[in-house]
Amino acid sequence: MDVPAYFRESDFPAQSPVLADLDSPELDESGRGALLCRTCGQPVTRIRDRISVGGKHVHALFNPAGILFEVGCFAVAPGCRFEGEFTHDFSWFAGYAWRYAMCRRCAVHLGWEYRGAGDGFTGLIMAFLRESGS
Repeated sequence: MDVPAYFRESDFPAQSPVLADLDSPELDESGRGALLCRTCGQPVTRIRDRISVGGKHVHALFNPAGILFEVGCFAVAPGCRFEGEFTHDFSWFAGYAWRYAMCRRCAVHLGWEYRGAGDGFTGLIMAFLRESGS
């Protein structure tokens, strides 16, 4: 499936399939719950690793070029490799520097790793992930 590299607000469905039933306790216990790279199927993170940053798990964010991203925040993303030097330039999250998060298997850009004073998280582009079993 080809996924566009950038999005407009109208491109997002009313409910992202990856975000459906996020609070359902059956997801992790049933063996589902892994989020995979949509391009190659590499396990990237788990639904239970989602976190809230700035009061929300998912953020709709525009980059300086006006491209909209739906970014989910996760405590860990072991299926990513991280590239580049950390920078505070154009950071969406105050107090955090970022660098690129790439799929460990196919190297597609999946999001960004964020580091702040004493903590960090990974912001993943939700449209580039799919739930295991879907």
